[in-house]
Parts: sequence; structure tokens; C-alpha cells
Amino acid sequence: MQTHFHPTGKLETEQSELALYFTDQPPSHLLVPIQLPPLFGIGAGIDIAAGNSAFRIDQEYERPIDVRAIEIGGHAHYICREMLLVAEMPNKKSVELLRINDWDLDWQDQYQFADAIDLPKGTKLKATIIYENSADNPENPFSPPQRIQWGRESTDEMGSLTLQVNASAEQQRPVLEADIR
Repeated sequence: MQTHFHPTGKLETEQSELALYFTDQPPSHLLVPIQLPPLFGIGAGIDIAAGNSAFRIDQEYERPIDVRAIEIGGHAHYICREMLLVAEMPNKKSVELLRINDWDLDWQDQYQFADAIDLPKGTKLKATIIYENSADNPENPFSPPQRIQWGRESTDEMGSLTLQVNASAEQQRPVLEADIR
């Protein structure tokens, strides 16, 4: 569970709820997160000059085993404008897993696919995140725009797409986990 709180200058009531459900059986396949770029983009060079209307980061990852994509989510702050994650299969067929053309900070969530998506070994995951640090971006927290770098505050920026997968053959999961590390 993740929450963000910001001062409003007045008394507020927080009403988040969390429900936990337990089972007698462990899952047959464990989820493995593939985050592009890793660590919310800490090493992706996020340093966006004031006025830059199309700062872009790209990341690619080729998976070493067959997996099933279960859910996906994006994470960024105010000046992010677009997110895209594409799976390019070994046969060169491409599948858009997530496209957001007008990012909103409130969309930091995980979205489950209606049906798991099979991604064979050798599929390349291609992530693109575009930021707009201009006065034309109505979500820009600064007027006039200021240089924005990677950071944890909402007025800083970060960015990643996380695809939750499980190994098609559970005994191969350690291969994927080692490769991601």
C-alpha cells in the first residue's frame, strides 16, 4: 500500500483502508516485478531543464525465459506526460502492454490484464517515458518552470513502468530473478 500526503493548510481526515485475505495454500507461481527503468529511474539521468517540453527516457530488457504478464503499472510525478511499454516478440510482432498519452499523478496504480499475456523467451520489453517541463504543462508544479531532477518529492521527478510476471515454468523463476538483478 502506498499513500502520498501533502499539506493543505487545514485539518484533513485520512480514510484509507486495507484489507488482507489469507489462504491455506501458497501460490503455485510467484510474481516477479520487471521495472523499467529500475529503481524508479534513479540511474536514468532524469535532469530536465526548465522549458524542455520533450525529455525522454528509454529502457529495454530482453527476457531470458517464457513468462506470463499478469499486471502493469506506471509511476511518475507531475511533469510526466506519456508512458509506453511495448513487448516485441521474437517473431517481431509487437504488443502494447500500456500506453498513457496524458499522464496523471493519480494513476500510480497496478492494472491487471483481463487474461494473462504469454511473452516467450527473447521478447524485448521497451519502455518510454516522456516529460514536459514547460509552462504549457498544466500539471507543472512550478511557474515559471524550474529545472527538475530525480528525487522522492512529488515536485521532483522519477519514472518507471513495472510489469508483474510469473514464470511459465515456476522452476525457471530463479533464472529470471537472477537476470533482473
